[in-house]
Amino acid sequence: QSKEQRAASSPMLHEILLSLSGHPSALFDAHHGASHVTSSSVALLSPPEAELLSSLAHLSRLHRRTRDHVGKIAASHPSSICRAVATGISTHYLDEFQRKVLEVESRILKGDASTVGAYNIVPLAGIVNEFSEWTKLMEWLWYISNFMLVPEQSTDSSRKADNNAASGAELIDKLRTEAQTGYPDIESAAICLGTIAETSWLRQLSTWLLYGRLPSFGSSDFFIHREPEDDISFIADHKLLPKFVTRQTASSILFVGKSLNQIRSSKFQTGRSSTISELDLLPVHLEHLSQVTAPIASARLSEAVANIRISLSRNLLQHLLPLEKIVEILSLLHQFFLLGRGEFAVALIAEADDKVHSRHRAPPQKAGQGIQGVLLKEGEINNALSRAWSTLSALSGEDDTSDDALELATDMVHLSIQSFSSNRPGTPGRAKELATSLPRLTNISFNDLLLSIPTSLTMDIRSPLDLFVAKPDLEVYSFINAYLLASRRAHIHLAQLWRQSSIRREYPPPPGHQYSNSVYGKAILQRRRQRNNARTREARKVWATCSAAIFFLSESEAYFQGDVLEESFKHFLQWVSGPLEQGATLNKLGDSATATVSDASGQFRMSTTNDKLQHDPEALSFAHRQFLNSISYSLLLTDVVFTKTIREFFSHVDELVAFVTRLQTIRQNLDLEEDDGVEDFTKNYKREEEDVARELDRARRRLDSDMKSLLSRLRDIDAERGGTGPALSSADPRQESDYEPLRVGGIDRLLMKLDW
Repeated sequence: QSKEQRAASSPMLHEILLSLSGHPSALFDAHHGASHVTSSSVALLSPPEAELLSSLAHLSRLHRRTRDHVGKIAASHPSSICRAVATGISTHYLDEFQRKVLEVESRILKGDASTVGAYNIVPLAGIVNEFSEWTKLMEWLWYISNFMLVPEQSTDSSRKADNNAASGAELIDKLRTEAQTGYPDIESAAICLGTIAETSWLRQLSTWLLYGRLPSFGSSDFFIHREPEDDISFIADHKLLPKFVTRQTASSILFVGKSLNQIRSSKFQTGRSSTISELDLLPVHLEHLSQVTAPIASARLSEAVANIRISLSRNLLQHLLPLEKIVEILSLLHQFFLLGRGEFAVALIAEADDKVHSRHRAPPQKAGQGIQGVLLKEGEINNALSRAWSTLSALSGEDDTSDDALELATDMVHLSIQSFSSNRPGTPGRAKELATSLPRLTNISFNDLLLSIPTSLTMDIRSPLDLFVAKPDLEVYSFINAYLLASRRAHIHLAQLWRQSSIRREYPPPPGHQYSNSVYGKAILQRRRQRNNARTREARKVWATCSAAIFFLSESEAYFQGDVLEESFKHFLQWVSGPLEQGATLNKLGDSATATVSDASGQFRMSTTNDKLQHDPEALSFAHRQFLNSISYSLLLTDVVFTKTIREFFSHVDELVAFVTRLQTIRQNLDLEEDDGVEDFTKNYKREEEDVARELDRARRRLDSDMKSLLSRLRDIDAERGGTGPALSSADPRQESDYEPLRVGGIDRLLMKLDW
């Protein structure tokens, strides 16, 4: 080369190094988006030289774009985890790239033989070789930064349509996936950035686990949120949960934070000689959490969370939520939601029927109101429940226990109107949680039978009871209660037909012998007798169907209410009331949990093997949902065909009772016309009698068909289940004294009674 050409190479090297350092360069950026060298000043370069410069141009653009993009992420991203990773990219990898540029520049200035050749010539291929190892890594860093926040000029419509910013959990899962690669440099970078992300997530978690508070910054990215309508309730959003956190561990994390909130909000103080607060347990809990380091192992995190939960339950929660209060609430749910107190169902059904009949007997509403003028209002529904409470109070007498339960129910239980668009409890999403899944109830609704409007019995769950009874649990209770009330209501309505003498007997009775001795009187008696005999023959089929329906309802209620609900609840209550021996519990928890209890006891009190401990609230919640799963399965509420058929059966019972009552009213008016000459010229009772009698026969046939379908379905269920129980999830090994639901008798016990 000539001396002039060698002198011209120095400014080019200077421009290349400046461009690689992140400064804009006319050498590479004459035309935005070009993949090759675009400057006209170097148009005389040979194609190989231009190709070498194009690789440096690509690296320069990647560095500059990545630096600007991660800076934007670190300043404005809603996720603190993404901000931490962006800062890690900038301070570690981009700064290291800058140091590499300075190192190459230093070797050129010093004339290092590894970079500078003879006659002070710096080969362009040597410069490219120095930075070749950074191209793949810089492309990956640019890809990760785009994953965290899609650039505004990006054409990735799939991400921009939903959300252009990734969550911290998505980034953690992405980095763990990217670490499974064959490129060592990318694997190392993914592990390093994953450690930064998981450490940031652990800081968020520690705020919740140790203090019961949501993170002060980036709380929208944390998987636990406050419920919109309730500032003291929290829910878990599993979409924001990293994949290495199991559902059971997430449930325990939610429970620990909620417990700390309950303790702090209620200003809880124990009854021991030395006052214990949640801050006294902080060193022990911090020691457990400090054992979890990034990269996080799922088993290690689960163990630490379990130890914190057990320590909190043993030292504080069993005093915040005593066993007597738990048994009291469970008994209330059993008596009034599972109809363990039968007179409540009878009183509520009677008051509901009275309200519905009074509304239909009321004078016509204003024109234009339509069906809204017939439906009950919320005040009338609450009045019906209040009258039912008054009836129960009058029946309770001097029983103090019943009075206490009734007083508590009066204060906490109420009827609420459900919107027409709402369905039964939305459990499929929650059913993904294997260890704490709620039963998969069917979509068939029974809550519109009691008051002809969707109405559910609900209860106010107050702190600290919400530690083991949640709103989804109450929705399941409401669903079961609506089903049991519908069955009891149909039974009562059919039985009341026998109490109406005018339907079963000749009414009014025939006149005395003085009147019947005359020829005219004998003719009247003969005509009445023939008329009553014809009606009796017509009614035999109806009475036979009603008797069969009552028999079906009585036997099914005896099985569901007695064999299933009563026995299952007794078994569950026995498990709840049965105390735990601390020595046996520690053997199950392992060495780490033993150390926790010994540390806590060394600070607060000495624990002995003779101490009796109750189940902690999370274990109670787990067992409670297993109990609900078991009874829902045994009540056949998880079978779509059965629930649909029995829902039609209840509706057809109402139709049959209504037609029988209507037909009796029509025939009384006909008897007045024929016997006493009292006529109503606005009515054609003869035509109405024919129409109603025809509809009554159709209703009877539908009811017979329903009972046959129910029996057929019961036989199919018995064959399908084969005596097996519900598909309960395997209990978590950290749960002490795991509850196992009672295995009640199969459907064959009910079928033996119904096989007539």
